[in-house]
Amino acid sequence: MALIPIDLRTDRWFLLGLALRIAAIVLLVPEVQAHWFTPFMAQTLAAPSLDPWTSFLLQDGRTPDFFYGPVMYLYHAPFLLPGMLADRLAESGTIFTGMAMGVSLLVADLALLLVLRRMNEGHDERVLLFYWLSPLVLFITYWHGDTDLVPTLLLALSLLLLQRNSPVWAGVVLGLGIGAKVSILAVVPFLVIFLWSHRRHRDTLPGFLLACMGVALLLLVPPLLFSPAVQQMLASNPRLLVANPGMVSILDVDIVLGAGQKLYIMPVVYLLGLYGAWKVGRMSFDLLYTVLGVAYLVVLLLTPSAVGWYLWIIPFLVTFQLRAGPRASGLVMAFTVVLIAAKSLITAAPAVPLLGLPLGWLSLLPEDMMSALRLNSIMVSVLMGLGIVLALTMLRRGLDENDFFGLSQRPLAIGIAGDSGTGKDTLALAMAGLFGEGAVTGISGDDYHLFERRGKLWQAFTHLDPRANDLEAFTRDALSLLAWRPIMCRHYDHATGLFTPPRRIQASDVAMVTGLHALYPPALRECLDVGLYLDMDEGLRRFFKIRRDVGQRGHSLERVLASIERRMPDYQAFIRPQREHADVVFSLMPADPVLLEDINYTGPMPLKLRVRMRSAISLDRLARLLIALCGAQVDVTQAGANTMAELVIDGSDVQPEDIHFTALQLVPHLEELLARHPVWQPGMTGIMQLIVLLQLAELTPKRR
Repeated sequence: MALIPIDLRTDRWFLLGLALRIAAIVLLVPEVQAHWFTPFMAQTLAAPSLDPWTSFLLQDGRTPDFFYGPVMYLYHAPFLLPGMLADRLAESGTIFTGMAMGVSLLVADLALLLVLRRMNEGHDERVLLFYWLSPLVLFITYWHGDTDLVPTLLLALSLLLLQRNSPVWAGVVLGLGIGAKVSILAVVPFLVIFLWSHRRHRDTLPGFLLACMGVALLLLVPPLLFSPAVQQMLASNPRLLVANPGMVSILDVDIVLGAGQKLYIMPVVYLLGLYGAWKVGRMSFDLLYTVLGVAYLVVLLLTPSAVGWYLWIIPFLVTFQLRAGPRASGLVMAFTVVLIAAKSLITAAPAVPLLGLPLGWLSLLPEDMMSALRLNSIMVSVLMGLGIVLALTMLRRGLDENDFFGLSQRPLAIGIAGDSGTGKDTLALAMAGLFGEGAVTGISGDDYHLFERRGKLWQAFTHLDPRANDLEAFTRDALSLLAWRPIMCRHYDHATGLFTPPRRIQASDVAMVTGLHALYPPALRECLDVGLYLDMDEGLRRFFKIRRDVGQRGHSLERVLASIERRMPDYQAFIRPQREHADVVFSLMPADPVLLEDINYTGPMPLKLRVRMRSAISLDRLARLLIALCGAQVDVTQAGANTMAELVIDGSDVQPEDIHFTALQLVPHLEELLARHPVWQPGMTGIMQLIVLLQLAELTPKRR
């Protein structure tokens, strides 16, 4: 009972599922366990050896019926030893040994339930219904007797660890899964594609892969190289490395091409699945589970005798049902019923010793061979049809929910416009800190000025005038980055007023388009996922511009003041109108205007932030969380017929951890979008980070 969480001990659905399992363990003796698993374990444990396969060969005079992975063997052994002792004391044959095998599966079953609850937090009751009371789990494990719960548990635990940012441990556990059943190796290429395609996880790929393959090789190489029984078994039937006796091989489903050639269907379909995963690109964990579930389901549909393997798709079917609703549950239940019926036709019913029923006592096939073949073919056809519908439904549902993660094969595009000195670069750097430097490509409108500071046209035009900028090239290069094409771009050095030689800029997951005219060209505006405009109180803007241009860029105070006055008409004509095209307008205001009178003041400036948002679906929730979690003062003005919704926020002392926690409440799947170690900013910059992420979550799916 200590293994069972307190909330489950009184749950009626859990207790019902537990009672069914205990009854099955006590009453049923499945053929798979009676003929394969239990005898192998009992004989080799009676004469312990580092090479149980050869020990079995020497005792029984024949090779094992299948390659029982070392992890599977080591897992079941502690459970079977007490059962064997009880049988010896009671002189009861293998009754308690068989029950001990059932108990070992029950423990793995319970562990898988707990892992699925952690993978799908907030859905505990429905996980109980979809997994713990699943007829498919009960049929495969306790009626048919397969032991695939152990590798399935290790696979699910590996995915959970990967989701919880423990890639090395995830690799170790997956390596153990391969050591339990070599077939689990099929999932590794999909996980490699997932980690490589998602820049957040890419640097974890070497550690994950090294841990996984290192553990797997450490477990599998010794028996393959040094066990005579394993070598003899595989020499006579290589498929036993991954399959049970009598199971159809993945190479037995083929199309005859003529001239003695065959087209093996499964390898082709598997490679197409890998290619599809690669083309999808960056995936959320939900979509990863969908892809894995569909891939395994296709494998199962093309290997029609694999009963235990259907356990592998159970974690993915549970997640699918949780996300997709009642219709999905109905489809899964229909598939389950047909699968159980189809497999019951061709597999022996378990013995029920207490009732005197032998193995195979229940036969559902007609005695006439032709009728039996026809019925079996009908069931397989129906199962195949439902399986295809289920796979397509899972895939469509998964892809529909993947808009935010690059299904459109385009980076996230964030445009930041505003006058000089309003904080465009500060916000761009803050957002880059969230996504990670390697995931962000920045393109600045300053690099597209048509002339240097000493040029003759400097006196004729300000850089605020579109005619002083190559906006056509600016737009073209931005669109190239959004199409994953690299560009060549020079850089405008504000310290010298000169351009640097052109440099190559590679596209990345996020394109940050900043500049005076980032929202000016219509062709560029239409391609942005979110457009931001940074405004500022005029006195505050002058204060910050003087601090930056005099203190950081080395300009004289007189020159900066003259530049401000000369640029004002162009600001009114070309820059400020871009506010009307922005999804969010950030306006900084001084909380203490008296500080602006001292141009030599270098300390922190207390600020208020006015935020105007075109999409204000989560406005009230945002305000409540800012007040409750961040301790900010917030005033809300709802949107009118022709006005944007508005927030006025006083939160200069808000801490980064408060912003992070608030973001987790507001933005679903946030951890998968950002860097593994995102840098959250304090104060107003952090609040701006939060609002930009919220707008991305709301607007991106609508615009793609």
